[in-house]
Amino acid sequence: MIHDTVTAQRYVHDILQPHVLPLIQWFPGAIFQQDNPRTHTARVSQDCLRTVTTLPLPAGSPDLCLI
Repeated sequence: MIHDTVTAQRYVHDILQPHVLPLIQWFPGAIFQQDNPRTHTARVSQDCLRTVTTLPLPAGSPDLCLI
């Protein structure tokens, strides 16, 4: 659980590198889907995901934002 503000750097080091990237390697051809908050669209986050296929979505996409 995260009890503080998530910056792009923290998103990469605490979520993407230890959890997402190893999991994606187990599923060849998998597509990683995320919405578009600033931490996800920051350059450091995008650089980390350059080897992963991602699903491009417009900001505020109703597909991921049901409320």
